[in-house]
Amino acid sequence: MISDDLFYISILLVAIVFFFLGAWFYRLVLWYPRGGRAVTGTKSMIGKIGRVVRDNGTNMVVRVDGQNWNAKYVGEHRPEVGDRVSIKDVNGLNLLVEEIKDGN
Repeated sequence: MISDDLFYISILLVAIVFFFLGAWFYRLVLWYPRGGRAVTGTKSMIGKIGRVVRDNGTNMVVRVDGQNWNAKYVGEHRPEVGDRVSIKDVNGLNLLVEEIKDGN
């Protein structure tokens, strides 16, 4: 028969293997289909759509998900008040936005 020490060590090794298989399964099935995007924090803002609510020439304010954020534009054309913008990146507490060209 197998000694008690060898039995407990084999149980521990099997548990460790199943733990890592479970973590891999979680990433494969639950995380990757969502695109692996951040769901909290400022990095979750990237890719969202906002609207310019104020622009005094030096400071631009964009409303995203009901909150106002300071923003800087990163395109060839500065968006005007009321224009829809796409968030390209986050620098500190400033959003870097680009105007969305409407196909009208």
